[in-house]
Amino acid sequence: MTIISTIRNFLASKVMSRVLNDWSDQSILLKKREKFELIRKKEGRQHQVFYFHELSDPYSHITAQLISKLNKNYDIDLIPLLVGDPPKATVHEPNLYRKYCLSDALRIAPFYQVEFPSSTLPEDNLILLGQRVLSSLDKDNFINSVAEISNFVWSGNQEALEALVDDKTLSKQGMLSVISSNEEKRDKVEAYMGSTFSYEGELYWGVDRLDYLEERLIDLGLKNNLNKSLISEKKQTIATNIPQESNLELEFYPSLNSPYTSIVFERVKELESSYPIKIITKPVLPMLMRNMTIPRYKAKYIFKDTAREARKYGVPFGKVKSPLGKPAERAYSLFPWIDQQGKGFEYIYRLMIASFRKGEDIGKKRYLRKLIEDLQLEWNEAEKHLDSDGWKEILEKNRLIMYEGRSWGVPTFKLVDGENNFTTWGQDRIWLVEEEIIKRLKQ
Repeated sequence: MTIISTIRNFLASKVMSRVLNDWSDQSILLKKREKFELIRKKEGRQHQVFYFHELSDPYSHITAQLISKLNKNYDIDLIPLLVGDPPKATVHEPNLYRKYCLSDALRIAPFYQVEFPSSTLPEDNLILLGQRVLSSLDKDNFINSVAEISNFVWSGNQEALEALVDDKTLSKQGMLSVISSNEEKRDKVEAYMGSTFSYEGELYWGVDRLDYLEERLIDLGLKNNLNKSLISEKKQTIATNIPQESNLELEFYPSLNSPYTSIVFERVKELESSYPIKIITKPVLPMLMRNMTIPRYKAKYIFKDTAREARKYGVPFGKVKSPLGKPAERAYSLFPWIDQQGKGFEYIYRLMIASFRKGEDIGKKRYLRKLIEDLQLEWNEAEKHLDSDGWKEILEKNRLIMYEGRSWGVPTFKLVDGENNFTTWGQDRIWLVEEEIIKRLKQ
């Protein structure tokens, strides 16, 4: 590596770190909110909330059941926009994508008191018919009818959909024109998924993030009643009479470059302390080191979303030094030996704290030595494994096991219960893992 390329890489790293820190800085977020509110007032606009609905998206079907309540409970101008599939650049492993989204939506729907009419994806002709009907409706009729129309699509009720077609219903070409225009608006606000709300510079994806939008609207004094409950609240199980022992194991699949993974460790440890389960740590290679790419606008959303989730759970986040490449490889090379010493989870946890909370370079030998010593392990033994290659086969095996559960992202969680396993992914599914643990322990 030349001196010029070294300097270039150093400066690029500094600039990127500054960008990431700005994305996660709450003070910057609040200042931007004030700015958007001033602009809104100056332009004389109502509180416009845009909602992007995708008929073939399982999460949109859940959200469709709630938007009428949102519209009634808040003094907002809710503008629903029908869109098609997300941009291809944002969807990894498309063969797994829809199947996983459906299985996940089926699992979470009951907790939001939403019925899901089918365990299979809807047929293309029904989606097309539903799109023609929805794209022909004005704003108010869309809001009032989308839940019913979505139900017809997902339940395979072609007869009911055809009964809604009249001389005002758009042709396929007309519908495609509407969707194209709506997708331009989606792209402008840097949204990319169905079931996404956009309000004055911020995005809220699906029922999982609707509470953030509601809280923001409440802060603005826009709630129409004194009821403090949110329409997006989910009903969870209260754990009682839990046995003291079990054979349950929770396999935890992290990667060293995942913002979302960096904020889960405290909650995973809480699961282990609350229930008789064993945590097994199985790291995988970061997506960007698996020849996948992420558009800048998606990375921006992920980072901002992680920051607000970190604030919710009271964990630090935002001072970042990406470990991609050599730093990650060096750190991974020590994992198999450290895991054999029973410190695998704590090792990955400390690495993530360094990368996403302290902005430290985990690839430096002096850092790794100090970490090993802090874990009360012998550096002389650990150093024998530094920069070795044995970890590559282990991480690839972990990835393949993870994929067996239709999961391609991290953090993934696999609850192992004999032959009856349960796999889910995302830091916002830890509550679902806990629900599954409670259910199995009570059985």
